[in-house]
Amino acid sequence: MFNTKFGPFNGTAWEGLLQQVFKRKYQADGYQEMPASPGDFGIEGFTKYTGWAFQCYCPDKHYERSELYDNLRDKITTDLGKLRTYQADLQARLGDTKISRWIFVTPEIDKNALHIHARKKEGDVREWDLPFLSSDFTVLLWDGDHFIVEINEIRTAAGESIIFDEQAPILAALNGQQEEYENNVHRKSAARLADTASRPDYQQRVTQVSQLTIENFLQADGLFRRIESTSPTAFAKLVRLINEFEQYVIETSASWSGSAQELTDKVRDGLAKRIADELSEFSLTDANKVARHMTARWLAVCQLNYA
Repeated sequence: MFNTKFGPFNGTAWEGLLQQVFKRKYQADGYQEMPASPGDFGIEGFTKYTGWAFQCYCPDKHYERSELYDNLRDKITTDLGKLRTYQADLQARLGDTKISRWIFVTPEIDKNALHIHARKKEGDVREWDLPFLSSDFTVLLWDGDHFIVEINEIRTAAGESIIFDEQAPILAALNGQQEEYENNVHRKSAARLADTASRPDYQQRVTQVSQLTIENFLQADGLFRRIESTSPTAFAKLVRLINEFEQYVIETSASWSGSAQELTDKVRDGLAKRIADELSEFSLTDANKVARHMTARWLAVCQLNYA
């Protein structure tokens, strides 16, 4: 699945959503879906009266930025090439409609170089002088924001929540050294147990709490990877919730006047309750597990801090 600000998608899910969008938005223009049967001809739908052709694409896996550019570039090249390869099949299906716009719709476009490639391929296709293409044939690259209103309307009608993210939600990367994280945890474990500093087993208790917290911290990213691989949709919802809750953690840490242990309990229990209340995919047990590991992560990286 490819993580987008609209949620995780693969190619089939993205096309399915956009077909609903096209049928809703371009009905008056005579929109016709072109199912990939018996084959994919480089067009997944077109408007009979205005000559706009649409090709939807979303990667089936998540790419880094540079890899994404290569993937989109190659897909545009391949799909435009199908216009010439399958010109007889397309002519039979298009009838007297001449395509003036070939619109490539993908969740996000973040490289200007992709537009340079589109202009080059546009010129190549014009030189082919295909009978069902107009002389001003143009390649357009559209991201999901072109249809944000329609996407939200469709989601609302299906009982789904509207997403207002500006980019796909991700967990903050861990860029520090493990020794630094372990030192943070040990210092905060001592603060959490400060009320028992007079007890003879205080240092032993601090060591025990530190070890448990470090174990939860080290296991956290593995847990999140398992959730993502099992259910990308649930993972995307979870990360959105965690990222927003993290702002609460930072603000509460800055203004907290109680004990360190009380703040830790408040954060852990508050996150578990939020997950269980808002995400139906997670049982209370699962929510507690995620909260325990995420709280340890916040302690290690100092999002959860004590004055």
